[in-house]
Amino acid sequence: MTLSRAAIDKPQALAKEFFRIPLYLYQLGWGPALGWIPLLVLTSKGRASGEARHVVVEYRRHGNKCYVVSGWGKHTDWYKNVMENPRVTLQIGGDVLDAKTEAVDNPAEVLSVLYMFSRNSWIYETMFAQMSSAPAGNLNSLADVVDEFTVVRLEPTGDDPELPTVERFSEPVRQMATICAVIAGVWVLSSLLRALLPGGGRERRTRDR
Repeated sequence: MTLSRAAIDKPQALAKEFFRIPLYLYQLGWGPALGWIPLLVLTSKGRASGEARHVVVEYRRHGNKCYVVSGWGKHTDWYKNVMENPRVTLQIGGDVLDAKTEAVDNPAEVLSVLYMFSRNSWIYETMFAQMSSAPAGNLNSLADVVDEFTVVRLEPTGDDPELPTVERFSEPVRQMATICAVIAGVWVLSSLLRALLPGGGRERRTRDR
């Protein structure tokens, strides 16, 4: 028994939509509220179409430079785009920056980037082990296989961005999303208060009886 193509594609499509959620938030104009999350919107020029292409990627910052590890190596569209056209636009929270990209081929620099990603989370040790032939995701093992990772350096130029930022949704859509977010926030806050205030739990149990 084999899985159909549709059965295989559906989880991949769902995963792709999940990772696009931050992009939708930028389209709603909520980018400045996301500055504390290590995610940025990278806008590259499509190597075939010449049009702006937007993708959300996780990054780590060192000085004024940002680093990205491509989870699918050199096969991702955004990586192929930036290798063809190195100038990109970055949106980090409320900041919009023009930057130049360059693939990192220095083993020590690659290892340093892997450390920046993995030092605060064991998840990355597991991921890096799965992404390479290393027997484990610790730095000792990764040092021998740094050439198997695709790391890109993003360095701001200080110039005005050449590529546009993500296009925002229409004003009615953004207003409706804001109203829904406020209603949801009030509901969550009121639920927490009812659960935390003295007697809240007893009143709920009394109603249940």
